[in-house]
Amino acid sequence: VTFPSPTLPLVHSVGKHSSRSLGINDGMRSGTALMRASFCSFCMLRASSAAIRPGVGATARVHRRSALAHMSSGSDQMVTAISADGSISAKAIVTTELVAETSRLQGLGGLAAVALGRALTCSLLIAEGLKDDETFQVNFQGDGPLRGVLAIANGRLEARGYVGNPAVTLPPNAQGKYDVGAGVGAGSLQIVRTKHLPGEEVSTPYTSITPIQSGEIPEDINWFLADSEQKEGALAAGVYVQGTDPGPDRNGVCLQGAGVVSSGGWYVQLLPFADEETVNKLQENLASLASRSPTTMIREGVDAEGMINLLLNGMDPQIMSRHTPPTLTESCPCSEERVMRTLRLLPRSEIDDIMEKHETVEVKCEFCGNIYKLTPEEIQESL
Repeated sequence: VTFPSPTLPLVHSVGKHSSRSLGINDGMRSGTALMRASFCSFCMLRASSAAIRPGVGATARVHRRSALAHMSSGSDQMVTAISADGSISAKAIVTTELVAETSRLQGLGGLAAVALGRALTCSLLIAEGLKDDETFQVNFQGDGPLRGVLAIANGRLEARGYVGNPAVTLPPNAQGKYDVGAGVGAGSLQIVRTKHLPGEEVSTPYTSITPIQSGEIPEDINWFLADSEQKEGALAAGVYVQGTDPGPDRNGVCLQGAGVVSSGGWYVQLLPFADEETVNKLQENLASLASRSPTTMIREGVDAEGMINLLLNGMDPQIMSRHTPPTLTESCPCSEERVMRTLRLLPRSEIDDIMEKHETVEVKCEFCGNIYKLTPEEIQESL
């Protein structure tokens, strides 16, 4: 991978060394990143009796914590900061609970949990600072056995996503880690952003597509954003899994998803007019973290603010904000109302067929896994 800026190869070199230092359950990539955009509906529904797979969202009424919560290092948190001279911004996030919950509710295998966890973490890091309803979405459309990876986050730090094949398994890569690149495969990365423009009531989507560079998730996002926006920085994201999560999904079923022990990442960006001394100090700090991935730090007890202090060591970091991202069940906007809206889009002949056969329509949210069952009588009453 090559980068357009002369200062980036060193940053990318740090990322490569960091990758080699990680174990099979981890993933980290560094490079350049910047905010570009995203637009997508929050939820995919799937019906058993009727062919329904619309882009709709999801609500959460059930709150369950991962059975592996005792293994994680506290609640999820996002912290943002800036160096005292105003030339470097930094963000760090712990996403252990979000990724663990997603794995449990969707029944993700280890490879899928690592791939989707990286995508969710990166999306949240980039979406921070957007307006509440503005979104950032990444959609990896590769030919690998994962059959696609999608993640979306908004300015409220609500994030969700899914993979096409959550149960896929592959041999470890040459570094002994989960082979996310092979799981994603070759293809295209679509990044979409919604933006609220002055005087408009509806968000405007901006979409860009680029070839997948490696399939390792953060590395591809970095490459795309650097090439698109020409901003310098470094982005890292990782997920560490161990065993399976024995907790139930939203329907009371244990799907034996991968047990997520730690998940998180960080993002630093050079702001305009950063001097050479500051850049050198940042690169020195990144080099010192080459053997400590985000998940390693989280398992050592380092929280999001601790990561900020390590990234901006010697730069007198000024904490700008602290946020607690909501859980998936708290933010997923699926509901029976949305299901009924989807049913209204079906041809009348198909609805009549459901009525005549007295079929119960079952619709599952692709994001939170909640299942909605509607009887012919309920459908008739609503339609």
